[in-house]
Amino acid sequence: MRFFMDAACCCNIGNIRNKNQDNFYFDKKCLEPENRGLHNPVLFSDYVENGLCFAIFDGMGGEKYGEIAAYTAAKEMLSVSRAVSDYFIPVKKYLLRLTSQLNNAVVAAQKELHTDKCGTTMAALYFSSGYVYTCNVGDSRTYRLRNGEFLQMSVDHVEKLPLVDHKKPPLTQYLGLDPEDVEIEPYIAKGKMEAGDRYLLCSDGLTDMLSNVEISGIMNQRKSPGDTVAALLDAALERGGRDNITIIMCEVQ
Repeated sequence: MRFFMDAACCCNIGNIRNKNQDNFYFDKKCLEPENRGLHNPVLFSDYVENGLCFAIFDGMGGEKYGEIAAYTAAKEMLSVSRAVSDYFIPVKKYLLRLTSQLNNAVVAAQKELHTDKCGTTMAALYFSSGYVYTCNVGDSRTYRLRNGEFLQMSVDHVEKLPLVDHKKPPLTQYLGLDPEDVEIEPYIAKGKMEAGDRYLLCSDGLTDMLSNVEISGIMNQRKSPGDTVAALLDAALERGGRDNITIIMCEVQ
């Protein structure tokens, strides 16, 4: 069976932050390192070919180098994804290799900046031969909505510690880990695509503002991908928009 994909991407600096430290890989494009996000959602419509990939990167470090890390990872995905996928290798091995190369690029950027405070999360969806793979490091998330059932596909890589003063627990995995010190271990899972599936990628600028129930409710309204990402963004901004917000939604037909 051949599938068709409608997708939309939005990226917003939010209500409080002075910098946009999010970036993305969408329709083989990303944002410049210094940007204010997108003015309007951008759209994608095409048949699903093997190797179709979307990804979100959420730079870490507050006001320090987060945007450089996210841009470095997104730009590296632009340059290496084609080269890596030229080989006949299993998709999981491909995603492991891709994640390693993105991580090495961010580590190289750290060394150029003479800092260790340069890192980014990643959440990606990779479509191949009727299957979808989720791949993530950090706490940016992927979800699937199927027949009204809303499922988190990704796994949050965070320390299992009690919350202190409502501060988020530190990440255990992200792009920017020196491979000489810590092994990069992305979470990868495989699932079968079905017509009607809706997939969501988002930075924590969305999930910190809206609960899974609220996100699911908006996704279930069955608006177009462009209208859906706009509705999710508006809801997060109305709730406070305390962080940068990046959302990609894909609908399979």
